[in-house]
Formats: sequence, structure tokens, C-alpha cells
Amino acid sequence: MKKPTAATLIAFALLPATIFPSTPSLALTLLTEENPPLNYTENGKLTGMATEVVAEMAKRAGIKAKTEVMEWKTAYQRAQGDRDTCLYATARLENRERIFAWVGPVAVSRWTLFAKEGFTPRIGSLADARPFRIGGVTYDAKTEYLKQNGVTNIVEVADDKLNPGKLTLDRKAPGRIDLWIANASRAKVVAAQAGVKDIKPVFAVRDDDSYLACSPRTAAATVKALASALESMKKDGTYKKIVERYDLK
Repeated sequence: MKKPTAATLIAFALLPATIFPSTPSLALTLLTEENPPLNYTENGKLTGMATEVVAEMAKRAGIKAKTEVMEWKTAYQRAQGDRDTCLYATARLENRERIFAWVGPVAVSRWTLFAKEGFTPRIGSLADARPFRIGGVTYDAKTEYLKQNGVTNIVEVADDKLNPGKLTLDRKAPGRIDLWIANASRAKVVAAQAGVKDIKPVFAVRDDDSYLACSPRTAAATVKALASALESMKKDGTYKKIVERYDLK
């Protein structure tokens, strides 16, 4: 699939024009999850690379935004139907293209398969991973990407924090997983929070851009204003400065 250019948006031509006002919404609801370093809570405050970018976009667009943190499955479902609601940060996969109006990229992440120390099989491709049980999150882009590429032996959970503790070297252990797909920049943080330290990366699946995905019931003018704001951030160096403060690989 060809990568969209920066700060792009999708025009929903088949939807009634009355859905989209000609002026930006006065308020916008942003939905996200705990996903460091892109979006996470620290000392009671939501922060992260994508959070900083999206907050600055809303500020420049003159849109008042409130952010809610929740399980990804709930956020993903709400963002498809709620008025003036956007989800971040998520991958722009082909099967999602017409579900949302897209703005971005707002961040980049490296999808990686992790295993317990002592895992010896060689994983040199996704085909090599197919025989193994892989832990993923329901409605997560990484899980969807695996399925699209013929990897179907996936054990899905609602919260990624459950996956590190399920990793095992015992191929026969019931309810356990052999591999875990996660963002390289957050896997060890999540594992440490779960009390798991002995994990290692075994295969880099892909580097993927992450976007702000807005409900088709979000005003077209709002999506356009956010895209313009992001473009201005990239032109004046603000976006680069935010990215450089985080280790995303």
C-alpha cells in the first residue's frame, strides 16, 4: 500500500454534506490509550510524543480538545461513530482507509516480535512466526496486520499489559503465548510494569507511521484545520523538536 503524504485527509464524498459543517467544531474529543512513549500518563498527566503533537495541532487549529484514556477496543469503536471524535495514535491500514478521516502521520513506531530469553527458534519472516502463539491486542493495528499477512495463531487480549506475563518457553502450556507483538519503544516498559524482565526482540516486523483517525461524523473543516496545523508544525520545526525528545526505535 502506498504511504499517504503528510497531513493528508480523506474526503467522504458519499456521505451527506449536511453532516459536515463548513466551519471547524468548537470542541473535539480525543480518545487514546496507555501506550508509551506515544501516549501515556505520568504523575497524573497525559503526555507522550503523539499527545504533544496532537495537543499542539488542536491549539494551532483553535479547537478546544478534551482527551479521554481508555482500553483500545472501546476507543476504536467510539471513534467510528461519535460526532467530533478522533483516535490516536493508530496505523493507517488498507482495511481501515474508509472507516476514518485521517490526519498525519503524527508519529512513527517499530512493530517487533518479542519472546522470553532462551527462545531459540529463528524468526526471519512472518512466515516463520506462523506456527507460534502470538499475543496481541483486539482491534490493534499490529494484530490486524498479522492477520492480513497470514498469521492467524493470535491470542487476543483487551489490555497489552497482560501479554508479557503470558510469555513462556513451554510450547504446550495452555493459555500461554510464545511471542508477543509490541512497539519496540514500549515493550520493555510494559514488561517491567508486569514484573517481567527476561524478554528479547526476535524479529522487527515493520516501521509504521501512526495517525490521528477521526470519525466520519467529525466536521470536515475540523479535519482540514488539524491537517493544516500539523503541516505548519513540520514546516517550522516544532514537530521535529517534539520527536527528538523521544526514543521511538
